[in-house]
Amino acid sequence: MASTIITLGIFVLTLFLILVKPKGLPEAWATIIGAALMLFTQKETIAQALQITAQGADVLLFLLALMLLSDLLDRSGFFEWAAIWAARWATGHGKLLYRNVFILGAIITAFLSLDTTAIILTPIVLSFVKRLKLPALPFLMACAFIANTGSLLLPVSNLTNLLFQGTLKFSFAAFALRMLLPQIAIVCLNYHLFKWYFRKNLPKKFNALDLPEPKSVIKDPLYFKGAIFVLTGVTIGYFIGALIGIAPYIIALTGAAALLIWSVYRKQISKQVINGISWSLFPFIIGLFIVIQGVQNLGLTKYAAQGLMSLRHIPLPLQMLGTTFGAGIGANIINNIPMALLSISVLNMAHSPELVQYAALIGCNIGPNLTVAGSLATMLVISSARQKGINMSAYDFFRIGLWVTPLLLITAVTILYLTDFLV
Repeated sequence: MASTIITLGIFVLTLFLILVKPKGLPEAWATIIGAALMLFTQKETIAQALQITAQGADVLLFLLALMLLSDLLDRSGFFEWAAIWAARWATGHGKLLYRNVFILGAIITAFLSLDTTAIILTPIVLSFVKRLKLPALPFLMACAFIANTGSLLLPVSNLTNLLFQGTLKFSFAAFALRMLLPQIAIVCLNYHLFKWYFRKNLPKKFNALDLPEPKSVIKDPLYFKGAIFVLTGVTIGYFIGALIGIAPYIIALTGAAALLIWSVYRKQISKQVINGISWSLFPFIIGLFIVIQGVQNLGLTKYAAQGLMSLRHIPLPLQMLGTTFGAGIGANIINNIPMALLSISVLNMAHSPELVQYAALIGCNIGPNLTVAGSLATMLVISSARQKGINMSAYDFFRIGLWVTPLLLITAVTILYLTDFLV
């Protein structure tokens, strides 16, 4: 009993430090402290810690490649160029601009991860909103939500996807095929729900002449073209690699290395590229792996697995809904990354059907749209907005997420179930 209390106490302390960040404590230090306490109190062996870290090496390498690739693309002017075109294609119509922000955010999230949307795209969108003298809240909410709702399509779209794919052995192509229609459906639904909710805030017209020329943000056209070429090659490579057995992280690393070499050749690189990578994310994830392993050593996941197995007597659609809402609620309480790790363990023990596994992933990805603490991407979006002088309270986010999130979850699971007849 004492051992259980100590382990859960360390877990709760770790989550508290992550979410509250007392005195500005970085998230990485939170999980490092938690991992150290797990090892110091012998709730986990060093061998187990090394093993769980080694198992996550592919995920860590993938994150490194995506962060480097995103930073090099940003240096080419790609994101700002894309945002300008998205605004220009709205032809001065406020609602079309809002739609284009959703589309652009969904595309960037799908192919370059939700963190890219949170860290790079959000500040660009908010800068244009300020320049065009538009209300910021609808666009800030769009960025915050699309970072999560747009992260279902590919394994590279979200860290939780990488964790599920690596452990539950989903193939890259099968994952994309399963999630394609649910992804399209919830992005469309999210846009229409927000368009209705913010109907009084979205302007009918804006002055497109206030926007700069797209080419004005491109410093080196040849470097820009090379960046587009590499991004296209990496995207195609994911699917080709799935057919011939090349791991996605190898393709991403190859693309990042190629663009890095091109940037050196075009003299578009500097030492600041090192600062463009969020290095603290790596000890954060490793520490989290170790803390979750300590919780799993208690055997509590076995009880959760038994509970999940007891649902097998009810229809599959209800199993899926129960699983996705359970994962979604859990993600809002303990954050989506630890919830994903715990969900994977439970799903493995319960030998859950594949559709239930995907339903759990939907809960971990979309469920965090209920609270600002549910997803690191949401916290990054809000942090980016504050740097622009734009504030959004946790209550504002919650009162919108409270009615939007359940509708998105139900729609995604329903479409996932129906598409099983097509796959």
